[in-house]
Amino acid sequence: MPIDRKELLAKLHQLPTLPLVLQELIASLNQPDLNITSLVLKIEHDQGLSAKVLRMANSPFYGLPREVGSISDAVTILGFDTIRSLVLSTGMMKDFPVSPGSLFDRKVYWQRCYRVAVISKALSKNLPDGQPLAFIAGQFCEIGQIILDICIPQIFSELIMKQAKSDLSLIEIERTELGFDHYEIGAEIIRLWNFPLEIEQLVRLWSTPELLATSDSLACLVHTADLIESGYIGEELMSKITATWCSKLQLTWQQIESSLPDFEKLVVDDLIHDHRVDSKL
Repeated sequence: MPIDRKELLAKLHQLPTLPLVLQELIASLNQPDLNITSLVLKIEHDQGLSAKVLRMANSPFYGLPREVGSISDAVTILGFDTIRSLVLSTGMMKDFPVSPGSLFDRKVYWQRCYRVAVISKALSKNLPDGQPLAFIAGQFCEIGQIILDICIPQIFSELIMKQAKSDLSLIEIERTELGFDHYEIGAEIIRLWNFPLEIEQLVRLWSTPELLATSDSLACLVHTADLIESGYIGEELMSKITATWCSKLQLTWQQIESSLPDFEKLVVDDLIHDHRVDSKL
C-alpha cells in the first residue's frame, strides 16, 4: 500500500479541529468538579446538535415519562453523563463527512458502535465503580476505522474489498497490507483529542484484553459488549470471556443477561439519518 505509518500520522494533525463544545466535553471527562450548567448552555446553543440529541433522548429506548424539550430537561432526567455521551456521539458524526467514493458503510459503523456503547454501559452497572466511561469507551472503540476512511479513503476501500473476499478479519488485512491497524490509529487520534488516558489505552487494546498487564474492567466491558453485539450469548459467550483477563470481571451469564437492554427499542436511525452511506459490497 502506498502509505506508511508516519505519513498517515502526519495526516491526523491535518484533520479539522473539533468544535469547541466537543473539546470542552472531552476535557470535562477529566474534571471531577464540573460547571454542568455552563456546558449545557453551550450544547443548547448548537440547535442542530441539540435537536439530534433530543430525538435520541425521547426515543422509546430511554422510556422517559414525558417528552423532554430541552437539553436541561434531558440532563435532569437522564443525567449529565448520558447526555454528554450522546452529544459526543452525534457531534462526531456531524463533523465527519462521508468520503466520496468510499465503500465504508458509515450507517452500519455508527449503529454497531452505539449498540456496543449501550451494552457496555448496561454491563457496567454490575461493577462496584460503575465505570462512568463505559459508554464513551464503547462508542469510540473503533474510531480508527472512521479516521482511515477520512485520511486514506481509496486505500481503506481496497482493504474492505479484500476483507470481503477473504476469511481474514479487517484487522488482519490492515496489518498485512499497511503494517499497522485502525486500533493503533484510533488510539493516536484519541490522544490528540485529549480524551482520558483510559480511553486511549482502551482503543488500543480492547479487542485483546489478555495483553493488558492487569485486568482492565473498562476494556473487558467493551470486549464483552462487542461479543454480545456480534451475537454471542450463554455458554459460548462465557467461554470466550473466560479465555481472557475478562474472567476477572466475575460476571455470570445470568447477571449479563439481566443487564441487557431491550434491543427492539434500540433504534438509532435518528442518530445517524444524515450520515447514511449505502454499502457497495
